[in-house]
Amino acid sequence: MADGKSTDSVLGLFLRLYWMMLGNGVLVIAAAFPLAYPQIPVVLPLAVFGLGVISLIAARFIDIRFCGGQTSDGTPASIKDWIRYVKILVSSALLLLGIVWGLRALLASMD
Repeated sequence: MADGKSTDSVLGLFLRLYWMMLGNGVLVIAAAFPLAYPQIPVVLPLAVFGLGVISLIAARFIDIRFCGGQTSDGTPASIKDWIRYVKILVSSALLLLGIVWGLRALLASMD
């Protein structure tokens, strides 16, 4: 039978894998989807993008609060680190959306 610590380690590993890599991949795909398929309504990829951002914020919070999340230098992460992460993530997400919408408008004007 596994103890609580090993369960926390598995959950923490999954959360770190998600917020560091997988979740960001979802954001990139959801952002690029309207460029690849301009005929579809943008509501679906925009909703997936928004939910992706929210899930990344939640995953990082749970990692820090309950799974002993760490910073890149190996020290325990704090809520201050989480707030910094949220600011960077939201800023980057808005920048990515701006670039994609700009490209979409540019491509639409070329048709």
